[in-house]
Amino acid sequence: MDIIKDQIISKSIELFTQIGVKMVTMDMISKGLCMSKKTLYEHFSSKEDLIKNTFNKCLTSYIQEMENKIKDYPNIIHQKFLILENSTSSIFFRENQTLFQLKNFYPDIYSEMFSLYNNSIKAFIKNNIILGIEEGIYRAKMNKKLTIEYFYLIEKMIIMENSFTELNLSEIPVKKYFIELLIRSIATKKGIKELEKYISKS
Repeated sequence: MDIIKDQIISKSIELFTQIGVKMVTMDMISKGLCMSKKTLYEHFSSKEDLIKNTFNKCLTSYIQEMENKIKDYPNIIHQKFLILENSTSSIFFRENQTLFQLKNFYPDIYSEMFSLYNNSIKAFIKNNIILGIEEGIYRAKMNKKLTIEYFYLIEKMIIMENSFTELNLSEIPVKKYFIELLIRSIATKKGIKELEKYISKS
């Protein structure tokens, strides 16, 4: 991606999150960059094209960041906690005004981006399960497809805002507790030992 296109996308996501996807105009973006609209349209054919490219860049950057983090932690148990703890960093997981406007005013773009996001999270979960089985951390006899869906749904519930506010607990301990329960549900004896070792250190 060329420098100008990258600058346009950076300014766009800044304005989309501050003002809202619907309210931001191409004029605002060009003025914010001290750039002519002609230059803007040379890189993006329409506002819809810009929105799609902007959110796609956010998504691909998030996926790349997650992949890099996972590579830095070869321990399967650590990876599982990492996937959950970092899922909130994506704009596509939590309800927010930006996502609300994208969903309501640009539903096709929202559906495409959200589908890509869901698939990427499930791919992280799937890879973790496959590697965990290979290393003897997770039980081999499980329905992988259903387990992936189960983990994904539970993880989404865990990080929903205000899900556990009545418990007066901060978000991080709640996340760690529930991911521990998820791991225990599929772990072997070796996996349990690794889990308890990880918990004792964290």
